[in-house]
Amino acid sequence: MILLLKFASAALIFCCGIAGGMLPWWVQSGAGGKRWLGLGIAFSGGVLLSAGFIHLLAAANANFGQLWPQSDYPWAMLLASSSFLLVLFVERVAPRCGRVPVGSSITGETSHVIEAVRATNTYPYLLLLTLSVHSLLAGLAMGAQTSLSNFTVVFLAIIAHKVCAGFALGASLHRIGMAHSRAVGLVAGFAIMTPLGIVSGALITDALASHNRLLFEAVFDAVAAGTFVYIATFDVIREEFLPPPPDRWSKWLAAMLGLALMAIVAIWT
Repeated sequence: MILLLKFASAALIFCCGIAGGMLPWWVQSGAGGKRWLGLGIAFSGGVLLSAGFIHLLAAANANFGQLWPQSDYPWAMLLASSSFLLVLFVERVAPRCGRVPVGSSITGETSHVIEAVRATNTYPYLLLLTLSVHSLLAGLAMGAQTSLSNFTVVFLAIIAHKVCAGFALGASLHRIGMAHSRAVGLVAGFAIMTPLGIVSGALITDALASHNRLLFEAVFDAVAAGTFVYIATFDVIREEFLPPPPDRWSKWLAAMLGLALMAIVAIWT
């Protein structure tokens, strides 16, 4: 049953990524639309932050405790913090795209690299790479889930973020004047990464023995926790509050609402 849900959710997440990425070409974004988009992004940041700390990291820690009850080493925290720094390396260190002025912020997940590399031929591929790393890791974590409750938590976190991330990518490409036909290919590449991760994680988990399946789930829960926290802090919340927006109180409340929602869900999971 849960395997079928994983495949169905992969298709739905792909559609959400495509819809979010193509939205800038389908509608005209007015001032009101931008405000609601900002609130939605802040809300998704709270969802991701809570999902990373409260759900995924806690689940990974519990699984490692079940696997190795004789050891009290914090393996989950080590993997989560390592994945945080790994994504930081991929996104901010490896590209070596130079310094971006703080004042040049563009709302969305990709704003920190756009101005620095927009004039280079590698820009679309760098942009796709940074987003794909996030999406693939999250998809692997979702595909690795063996319980319906944990699967639901990860699914809600990814859905809450996917449309916003897709829109941020599409809006950024639209802003630099990229042709619609080329943008479709990049958006589709971004959208397919999470489903690929889900399918791969589900197939690997289904083929593993019970002990190895638990280890696989624990590892990718921890890795995804660090990734979710990175996205929430660096790519979502930070970009919405630097420089401080005029509606910062509304955005802060939206982020708190997202966190509170996932915290309440934790009562039953």
